[in-house]
Amino acid sequence: MQTNGPSEAPAWVDHPDLVQYYETHRNRLADLYPSERRFLPWLAANAESVLDVGCGAGGFAAVWRELSPSIRYTGADISAPLVEAARRAHPEHEFLQADAAGGLPFEGGYADAVVALGWLHWEERYAAALSELWRVARRFVFFDLRLLDASGPDATGAQRVALTGDWDGRTTVPYICASWPRVAELLLSLNPARILGHGYWGAPAGTVVGVNEQVCFATFVLERPDSGPRSRPEVALDLPLRWPERLESAVDLQDATALAELLCEAEEGDS
Repeated sequence: MQTNGPSEAPAWVDHPDLVQYYETHRNRLADLYPSERRFLPWLAANAESVLDVGCGAGGFAAVWRELSPSIRYTGADISAPLVEAARRAHPEHEFLQADAAGGLPFEGGYADAVVALGWLHWEERYAAALSELWRVARRFVFFDLRLLDASGPDATGAQRVALTGDWDGRTTVPYICASWPRVAELLLSLNPARILGHGYWGAPAGTVVGVNEQVCFATFVLERPDSGPRSRPEVALDLPLRWPERLESAVDLQDATALAELLCEAEEGDS
């Protein structure tokens, strides 16, 4: 394990409203969003270890253990108060303070599955963060983004930090809606063997300002090849977005049925 600490973080990561929220939420299977539940049981059935980056107060430790009681769970978060809360709530697990985009203190291939849920759309350096998540993953990276079906630059609004009470009138986080064609290029640049995706259109939360259209709430799984990069990665998507036409020749494009067939074993076991 490496020992480099987190880079300087924005002040909002230590906001007490975030700590209070994650101490009491996002800690049960019932708290999963549909796009998360589509993949998480399948990943738990195919991984012996998980690194939860952006773990908050460690609530997903209980979710992973419910799906796979023997899984080895490690959590990392950029927020020192959240890491302290996670250590208090889950002393049986290891939690570290770390900044994904600035470099994680783990060796390459640290965990079978590396997970980043609920924060990449707050991270302007999400491309650097994804590259680092991929580095420390032995087999899978599982993450979510907010997407727009448009080329060109990402759209950035702001989200007021008001999860458990009224907004304090000043604290906001970036709310990044990434360009789908650019994201597709980014995913291909990591040279995965497989790209899986699920998502749906929806309106941003009422605390979001500066984004006045529906966005695609999307989760993705990237899977490493067994040995060496594949010439054409398999892409299986259940998204309201089409894989960019100019990138079709670079992949083995599957439809939503192929994704359902791949995941059906875990879904049946979870029913």
